[in-house]
Amino acid sequence: MATAQGTLGTPGPDLPQDCSSDDAHAVGRGPLAVLRQIVAACTFPELLGSPAVPEGAQRRARRVLREMDAGSIGGYNHDHRALGVPTRVARFLERRDGGVPCHPRNIVLCSGTASIFPFVVSLVVDEAAAQPTGVLVPVPGPPRRGAAVGLAGAVAVPYPLAEERGWAVATEALRWALRRARARCHPKVLCVVNPGDPTGHVLSRQNMEEIIRLAAEENLLLLADEVQQERAFLPGRPFLSFKRVLWEMGAPLASTVQLISFYSLSKSVAGESGFRAGFLELVNVEEGVTLPFQLAQSIPRPCVLGRVLLDILMDPPEEGDPVQQALEEHRQALRQDLAHNAQRVQEVLGRAPGIRLQPLHGGARAFPRIQLPPRALCQARAQGLEPDVFFCQKLLEATGLVVAPGSEFGQEGGTHHVGLSLLPPAEVLERGLLTLTRFHAAFLREFS
Repeated sequence: MATAQGTLGTPGPDLPQDCSSDDAHAVGRGPLAVLRQIVAACTFPELLGSPAVPEGAQRRARRVLREMDAGSIGGYNHDHRALGVPTRVARFLERRDGGVPCHPRNIVLCSGTASIFPFVVSLVVDEAAAQPTGVLVPVPGPPRRGAAVGLAGAVAVPYPLAEERGWAVATEALRWALRRARARCHPKVLCVVNPGDPTGHVLSRQNMEEIIRLAAEENLLLLADEVQQERAFLPGRPFLSFKRVLWEMGAPLASTVQLISFYSLSKSVAGESGFRAGFLELVNVEEGVTLPFQLAQSIPRPCVLGRVLLDILMDPPEEGDPVQQALEEHRQALRQDLAHNAQRVQEVLGRAPGIRLQPLHGGARAFPRIQLPPRALCQARAQGLEPDVFFCQKLLEATGLVVAPGSEFGQEGGTHHVGLSLLPPAEVLERGLLTLTRFHAAFLREFS
């Protein structure tokens, strides 16, 4: 059946070509079949024993159903949520972090970062205080993060990432933002995104240690958005969790700096955004913050099928297990594709006049800076548009290519960027790069 996205998620000849999204399936990456097979068998157990579902997927589905109340995913299945999955998440994090201990009671399952972030921030908001609570958020950063802070009753305090230093978190910029913010709010929270979105950077250990020391000095709760961790693709800049770096810094920091980290099924190797699942890990967090996670019924919890998929990703490697083998092959293919696409983006845009791009280490996007002529800026303002939005609209109208305007993520005043996805199939991205560079060259000529 024909769809708006054409065959296998690729756009038809007269439809827009999306090179903006970090949603893996939306830009043409197909699902991992074995995960869907397990979910299907859990949902409709009559498939167990059917040749349509491989034996490995059937075994894993049976394991899932044995943990469910009365063998059905249709119930609340509180033990699966409160005990089974958190225990396996804790073991997964211990393997990821080289043996750093993790207790299941510090794991909170949620329905994804976007829905849980405002709830987390709200826990440190003191509505009776003389000043509102401030939350430091990176610019550029994930879309609508500042709005989520406001939704929680706090004040967003933007701090700029250092573009010319590969989008590092400059502690001097953080201190400057803190000093300015104290006139209007009480900063309590520092949000860091690693790997970066949309910037494609992965923080160095040294930079992470600087951030942790600053959080300790300023008594800030550190929120580590680490949802892109499985998309770190550069061997020379591996992903390190803030928890691991904090632990390895030793006393007194390892036991005093408060940290909450985020993981999302949407940005995992599975890329299953529609199932809405993820988790938080709480480290050194005071009881006044942790208690509401255990008591509040309003926390956005994942649905049972989302928990099932998350649980499968937490499985330890097991030799000869076809499910784990398929997952590992999928994981390696994803990283190889991202590395290849990142290299091509850097090669093509690196040759294009008027476009600059910092090195890419991980994540699902690149964030090139684009030159826009003064006459284009004037015309954009006359139409009430941000200049990069004006450029992206013109690009879409002329070519059908969709890229994200940099203002959607935030950017330093006087600079202009576009968000470019690294997830599309290589041939789709190649066409997109050619279209973008040709149009930008023509745009410069038209408005010069």
